[in-house]
Order: sequence, then structure tokens, then C-alpha cells
Amino acid sequence: MSFKEFNGWKNIDGSAVSAEEIDRSFSLVMEQAKTIETEYISMLIRRRARRIRRAVAIAAAVVLLIVSPVAAYLLFESQDSQQQMALCTVSNGQTKEIVLSDGSRIILNAGSTLTYPEKFGKERRVNLSGEAAFFVSASRISPFIVCTDNIEVTAYGTVFNVCNYPTDLSVCAALCSGAISVSRTDSNADAIVLSKNQVLAYTKETGTTIVMNTGADESMTWKDGQMRIKSMPLEQVLKRVERKFDVNIHLTTDRYSGAVLTVKFVNDESLEQMMDTLCRLVPGMKYTIEDKDIYIQ
Repeated sequence: MSFKEFNGWKNIDGSAVSAEEIDRSFSLVMEQAKTIETEYISMLIRRRARRIRRAVAIAAAVVLLIVSPVAAYLLFESQDSQQQMALCTVSNGQTKEIVLSDGSRIILNAGSTLTYPEKFGKERRVNLSGEAAFFVSASRISPFIVCTDNIEVTAYGTVFNVCNYPTDLSVCAALCSGAISVSRTDSNADAIVLSKNQVLAYTKETGTTIVMNTGADESMTWKDGQMRIKSMPLEQVLKRVERKFDVNIHLTTDRYSGAVLTVKFVNDESLEQMMDTLCRLVPGMKYTIEDKDIYIQ
């Protein structure tokens, strides 16, 4: 369109349009403008809402990534802390075998107590007072831990023996197969890793620890009814006799307080046979039996 044609509006007679029509047209224009404005504002609100929802979703995803492992850990910890515990106590004169929820097998010696979870969590932890032979089911991710008052023994699948009677002078851990690590409960020192057939002995009074390279197999012969004693004070030997036969031995003299014995009972000897052998090893020692009480003179 040319400039002249465009300027032709000047030749239009405006008097032909009434004031009412002008007002009505103006109102229509304003309503249309208001509608457009409303739609524009709504569009801006929707865009902002989408951006807010997107930001919230991203923040929620980040929080979920952070919280989920923590929540899982806390749930696991809560489940572990709520474990139902079982108690197995073996009287003197007896032994007992139990099988745990993971398939591990434990043989408890006379006068022993084992506390353990009915179902294990992320770790397999038991508490022992006395003596037990452990046949642990293998697991690379779940250690098996035997707790005593003085040492902790950690294994992932192996065969070993732990002796921890309260009246004993020492605590012993003996490895028959696999590998175990032994740490002291009263020290931050590095754990000691044992190899097959090694025996660790921790002396309660002095706090000293020694590792011997032989004797692990002999440490478990008690489960077959045998008793093998090596360089043990007489008082400790008599404690073993008490537990094995469920008797009370009364040492009425201190004449034998320095006696140290090495002896083997491997033929299912009776109480009398064992006492006779001990009397032959300790010159001058005699005994009498009155029901379940034994008196040494």
C-alpha cells in the first residue's frame, strides 16, 4: 500500500460513527486486552509453577540420594539393636552342641555359657564364658566375632577353639584351620593374626600375650572326652577335673601349691583313675571321695 493510500483515512468523515458505538467498541477492546493480560499472567504463573515443581523434584531426589543410605544404615542398626538374644548354659559334667542361624556349629564344654542372637544381622557376634569349639560357616562380608572379657576373636569361616573360664589364669585361642585375628579388649594394639595350628595365650594377671606354633589340635580333644594338660598348676588341673565330672574338690593343704603338671588322659578314664594318676605325679598327695566331694590331703 502506498503512502497516499495510507493517508486516505484523513478523508473519512468521523461524524458518521455515534458516540455509543465508539464507547461500545472501546469496551470490547478493553475486555479483549484484559483477557489477553489475564492469559499472559496465567501463562507466567504456570511457567513459574513448573520451574518450582522441577526444582522441588530435583531437591527431593538429591535429599533421597543422601538420606536413603543413612536411613538404610539406621534401619539395619535398629534391627541389630533389637535382636532377640538366646542363652545356652552347659552344666558341669556335660557338653552340648548347638547350630546357629547361619549354619555355624558350636560345641560347648562343661561349665560354659554362650550368648548369641537368634538371627544374625550385619555381623555375627557371640559372647563366651568357658570353652567352646567353633565350626564357622564361611562369609566374606559378615565376620564371626567371639567376645570374652579379655580378648575378641574374629573369623570369616574357620575352625578354632576358645578357652575362657573365669577361674583360669589365661585365655587361649587355638586355630585348627583357616585364619583368625585376636585382639585385646583392654588395648588399641593391632590384632594378632593366627595361622593354622597356632595358639595364642593371654595371661590375665600380667597382660602378656604369647603365640605358640603347635598345640592347636590338642586344644580341641576335650570334645572327644580327652584331657591334655601341659605345664599347668595343680589347682588349675583340679578345676578341670571338677568341671568334667561335676564334683567339688577341696584342697585342704598348701603343700602342693607349687606343683606344675603335664599329663594326658586319652582313654576315657574314670574320676578315680584320674585322681590316682595325679597322686602318682605329685609325691605324697592323697585323696578321699565322699559322694560328690573330693578331699585332698
